[in-house]
Amino acid sequence: MDMSSAYRIVQIMQKFHKSTGNLKNIIDMPRSEFMMLKLIRTHAEESDGVTVSKLSEFLEISKPAVSQMVNVLENKGLVERVTNKSDRRVVRIRLTEEGSNTLKKAMNGYMRKISAIFEKMGDADTEEFLRLLEKFYNIASEDLSSEQDS
Repeated sequence: MDMSSAYRIVQIMQKFHKSTGNLKNIIDMPRSEFMMLKLIRTHAEESDGVTVSKLSEFLEISKPAVSQMVNVLENKGLVERVTNKSDRRVVRIRLTEEGSNTLKKAMNGYMRKISAIFEKMGDADTEEFLRLLEKFYNIASEDLSSEQDS
């Protein structure tokens, strides 16, 4: 297989990223806020929340950049900062009820859009696409893992 297939997949991924870059018409919020809310929900240990340091680590961006995004979400009432009673230096971020509802609504809109795309593709093509995408992911993950072990 030549490099043209690699270039093709990169081009398709870039087009896909560009087409989904502005999800505002689907999820009614900027993509970055949507992704941050999902990350907070996913990584909030139980109901205590997640630290800015952890978010920074997951996103691979600076703590000040994460804090800035958290400030925006906090001003919108979507997240709250909770200070640890036993160690006041530890501050955790968690979704507010409004944040949970907003994320749920956004996820539902996003899933409806994905479902509509799959409906247009048809069952057979959807299953084949998902099978191949999972295979691609598994191979890529193995390759990345083996490179890190080297």
